[in-house]
Amino acid sequence: MKRKEKDNPGTSVSEYIAGVQLSREQIRAKNKETLMELINNGQIPDTEKQAAIQSMIRMTEISEKENAAETLRRAKGLVGTGVSITGDQGDVVVKAVTLTDPERAQIEDIGKRKTGVGANGIVITLMDLAE
Repeated sequence: MKRKEKDNPGTSVSEYIAGVQLSREQIRAKNKETLMELINNGQIPDTEKQAAIQSMIRMTEISEKENAAETLRRAKGLVGTGVSITGDQGDVVVKAVTLTDPERAQIEDIGKRKTGVGANGIVITLMDLAE
């Protein structure tokens, strides 16, 4: 597991995570719109339409995994967490200065179970910003 620090004065962790999640969903909505245009375009070959459909399915799967991991983390008391999946890597933002070994293990376990990303692919970013 990798660990990195994040410092962004003037922004609370909750605001930061909400902003990242909003941006992520806006980008996905735009991508979905573009893919739907391809799928519904009568002049696009079926192979390209199938590729667009597969892209949309993959985007939906990733979104569902991120949401499931975020929801389970909140249910386990890990407030102030956000998850982003890219390829075989999962980024987790946690509102904390430090993590205990059990907390780290819990984050990794949730990541493995809900996202399919291995512990070596999980990057935990700690944020200690004013709420």
